[in-house]
Amino acid sequence: NQRRHCIAMFTTNTSIMDSLCLHGGDTCDAGNPFDINSTSINSTLLLLRSYPARVAMLILSASFIIFANLVIKHNQDLRKKINSQQWFLIQMLMHPVIVGGTVYMANITGNEWWGLLGLPFIFNFGAEPMDFTKLPPRVLLIFQLFAYVHHAGPLLACLSCFSIQNNSQFALANSLLYAHAWSLHTLGALDYMKVLRKQKFFWIYMV
Repeated sequence: NQRRHCIAMFTTNTSIMDSLCLHGGDTCDAGNPFDINSTSINSTLLLLRSYPARVAMLILSASFIIFANLVIKHNQDLRKKINSQQWFLIQMLMHPVIVGGTVYMANITGNEWWGLLGLPFIFNFGAEPMDFTKLPPRVLLIFQLFAYVHHAGPLLACLSCFSIQNNSQFALANSLLYAHAWSLHTLGALDYMKVLRKQKFFWIYMV
C-alpha cells in the first residue's frame, strides 16, 4: 500500500510539472513559464530597431570629432565666432536640461533615437568652447581622450544595453545624474557672460 501511495504521488506531481512546462519547450519555472522563443524574438527585434540609431550616432559623433580636429582646431577665429553666438551660449546654458532630458526620454521609452537628438548639443556642434592649441601635446592627448569619454557618457546612457528600459525610477535617477554632471557647462557659460565666477561655485557644485 505504501509503495502504491508513493507511485500515485509521483505520478500526480509529474503531471503537475508537465502542465507547468512550456509546450514544445524544455524548461520549467515553478509556475512561471519563461517563453524562450518569444524572448529571443523580442531581443532580435530590439537589436534591429536599435542598430540604425547606434550607427547614426557613431557616424555623427565621428563627423563632429573630425570637424573639431581638422577645422576648428586650426581656425580659432571661427571657434571664437561660433562660441560668441547667442544660440551657442543658450545651448550651453541648457545642457543640463537637454542632456538630462535626452537620457530620460531614451530610458523611459526604450527608443535609442533620442540619443541622436541630443548628440549635436553634447558635442557642441563640433565647436568646443576651449582652445586645445594652448595645451602641450602630451597633455592635449590625455585631455581630448577624457573630453570625448565625457561626451560619450550620456550617449551610452541612452542605449538599451546600459539602462533599465521603461523603468521610470531608473530613468529619473539616470537623467538627474547626467543633468548634474553637465550643469558644470552652465556655470562655465555664466562665467563667460560675467554673470558669476564659476570658481566660487565649484565646491558648492561638487558637494
